[in-house]
Amino acid sequence: MELRRYQGPVFAGDGPHPALARLLDARDTLIEIGSAPAPQVVLGVPHHAAIGIARIAERRPEGGRVADENAVVYALACFAMLSRAGAACRVVVAAHATDHDPNKRAGSHYCRHALAGPELRLLVECHGAGRRAPHDLELSAGRNARSEPLRFGRLLARALGPGFHLAAQTAPGARSALLLDARGADAGASVLRFPALRTHSLAAAAARGVAALHLEAKPRFRSRGDGSAALTASGRRLGSALAAAVVGYLGVANGVAAAPTRSP
Repeated sequence: MELRRYQGPVFAGDGPHPALARLLDARDTLIEIGSAPAPQVVLGVPHHAAIGIARIAERRPEGGRVADENAVVYALACFAMLSRAGAACRVVVAAHATDHDPNKRAGSHYCRHALAGPELRLLVECHGAGRRAPHDLELSAGRNARSEPLRFGRLLARALGPGFHLAAQTAPGARSALLLDARGADAGASVLRFPALRTHSLAAAAARGVAALHLEAKPRFRSRGDGSAALTASGRRLGSALAAAVVGYLGVANGVAAAPTRSP
């Protein structure tokens, strides 16, 4: 993948800035967003593709995989909030990889750059689930034993507030999950559809002593349904809540709002 570093404006109105949008629409491009020299937090987007592109990795020997259409948009909203709060963070996006699955392949450009830096404490991978997924949001850590997905999930649920169906992995390595209400309290048992138990980037993070999480978000967080890459109201709310959860989990910054009323 071709590495491109971007340090310009992230948003223009409700959508990615045109200069950034052009990079995000490219194929086989690894995009690093932000200038933190030693980030404590990386928001990874390994399966990004433009809206309307259903599959990526078409040329790998074992065949393609479902794309996470416009998954970057809520990661950008989170990044904007964390940056405003003074957190040392970066976004690493694998834009439409054609010959490999970026977070499943050891030594991929994505894995190397997402886990780079001696100060890294948390990798949060942002994914997109389909319309028929059983939960609005699924949070797991794969088998990363450095992570506490249920604690992070409770923080995220409280920051999100009512109106969302969030399932959080009970413990690393499990398929079981708890549904969490708007107070972060248990609201029943469930099973994860995407537990990320075979995700290399999460395992590689654990080997380095870094916590890592995997978040699946349904289309309401990623697309308005009009073909644009603009933030939805739910995507803005998720980006802000995700930033607040990161702050609560690591204590990396202060003053991150839970639900901004203006675009990032």
